[in-house]
Amino acid sequence: MKLPKELVPHSIRHSYVTHLTEDGVDRRFIQQQVGHECDSSTAIYTHVSDDFMNTALSKALAPAFAGT
Repeated sequence: MKLPKELVPHSIRHSYVTHLTEDGVDRRFIQQQVGHECDSSTAIYTHVSDDFMNTALSKALAPAFAGT
C-alpha cells in the first residue's frame, strides 16, 4: 500500500504539535519538544480543529459575558 504523496514525515511533526496543543500541554514544553527558539515558529505547526478553536474562544470570552 502506497501512502499519499502529501503524507510526509514532516506532517507527523505538525500532527504531534497539534495533538499536544489540543490536549492542553504547556506551549513552552511543546516548543522545546520541536526545538524552536520562538513560540511563533511553533504556532505555525499547529492546525487545531474548528471545534477546538470554538471551545477555546468560548472559554476565553465567558468571563466577559458572565454578567449579562
